[in-house]
Amino acid sequence: MKGLERITSVRLAEALAQTSQISNEQISDALYKQDNTGIPFVEILVDQGAIAEWDLAKIVVQHYQLPFLSINGTEPSPEAVGCLPEDFLFENRIVPIELFGDALTLTMPILIPFKVLEQAGHLAKKKVFPLVGLFSENLETLFKLFPEHSRESEETRKNKLLNQECGESEWENIFDMGDEEVLKGLGD
Repeated sequence: MKGLERITSVRLAEALAQTSQISNEQISDALYKQDNTGIPFVEILVDQGAIAEWDLAKIVVQHYQLPFLSINGTEPSPEAVGCLPEDFLFENRIVPIELFGDALTLTMPILIPFKVLEQAGHLAKKKVFPLVGLFSENLETLFKLFPEHSRESEETRKNKLLNQECGESEWENIFDMGDEEVLKGLGD
């Protein structure tokens, strides 16, 4: 995985700023939301309509000189899929494709941090070779591979992360809990 440590959201943000396809404000906002929610930078940009998923993938392919693979029409090998835990795959929108000896190819959802690729290699006990994919295609493929996995749990996870970012922290909730206790005391 030599050289993959350069895969970061900050480096992608710099590349995006140079293309002028996205405003610096949109880039800063997406980086801020990623830091506060854990939702990937690229997913935030696409969800906000700042850039099309395909256009962002093209920039990643060009900037990082990584190959692209549309997972549609590709049949991931069961051996490759079995190398990584289901929850890890869904959490990171990764689809393992094939095993070649001690090498595992996988599609990442446009771009994931190096630490996630490193963790995938550690979990699989393989050398990981990432391909750029689309997170919408990857997620659909994961649901096909794991039909029992709840689609609602994926939306709930994202909504929970977004609510945390919107300020529903424990410190703010403490006042609501205090109000409830006072009202309980008045009702006795």
